[in-house]
Amino acid sequence: MFRFMVFLFSYGICVMSVGNLLLYLNYRTLGYSWSAVWAFILGTHELYLAIASIIVLFILIFDLIPSRFPFL
Repeated sequence: MFRFMVFLFSYGICVMSVGNLLLYLNYRTLGYSWSAVWAFILGTHELYLAIASIIVLFILIFDLIPSRFPFL
């Protein structure tokens, strides 16, 4: 149950942060250059939240951490 709750939490964080990152691409329509937009995106916290939540999802989905100790 704990793994399922961590999955839901990290999935929610991933969806929200990637959604915000996509919205930041609208700065391009305001006349900013691609380099300015990418420099802004690289400085936001949403990028790091998205990367961290994708790593957590990868660990949970591919079962890299066992749910029980194998020798008990």
